[in-house]
Amino acid sequence: MQYFDIIIFAVLAGYLGIKLYRTLGRNTKIENHPSNEKFMKNTKDEVLNKKPEVVTEKNSAALKGEGLDYLRNIQPNFDEKNFLLGANKAYEMIIEAKNEGNKKFLLSLLEDDVFRSFEKEILDREIKGNIIEATKVKVSRSEITDCKVDNNIAYLTVNFNYEIGTLIKASDGSVVSDNLKELDEFSSNWIFSRALDSEDPNWKLYSI
Repeated sequence: MQYFDIIIFAVLAGYLGIKLYRTLGRNTKIENHPSNEKFMKNTKDEVLNKKPEVVTEKNSAALKGEGLDYLRNIQPNFDEKNFLLGANKAYEMIIEAKNEGNKKFLLSLLEDDVFRSFEKEILDREIKGNIIEATKVKVSRSEITDCKVDNNIAYLTVNFNYEIGTLIKASDGSVVSDNLKELDEFSSNWIFSRALDSEDPNWKLYSI
């Protein structure tokens, strides 16, 4: 994989090692962010096995924009397909880390403002006594919809379509909500950023 296209793989191995140490095959749960726009409900668990659709130059109007043209000029090895594949994995891993309350891992991938927002949601959930028991999340489609380069920092906006099902329990074990068998589909826009002169190849989540 090319240097510029890495998003989170420098920390991927360590994170997966932690997950395997904690539990084998255990999935965790995330609460849906209020900014996400729900547009349909899917009742089949099998959708999680679909390979994500990655929209690149051939069918994305955004990739004809001035921002990406400029980005390619200064970073000729940038590959949007590899970037989106990494972004898909980052999306799923960040959601799982948020569910687990893994703030140390989130801190390595999120800019400060986003981290503080996620941290507040984790603390609010803990105060309520809710326990994230399980989650199913899978990106089904992703597309770069905007690109800006400002002060040698690149900002890429990615639209994700994803399916998610969750199970939340109260501290006494009672079920607060459970839609693991009736997955919902959502759309979210995340902005990733990276300083182009940085030796760190990783992108961070800048805004949601």
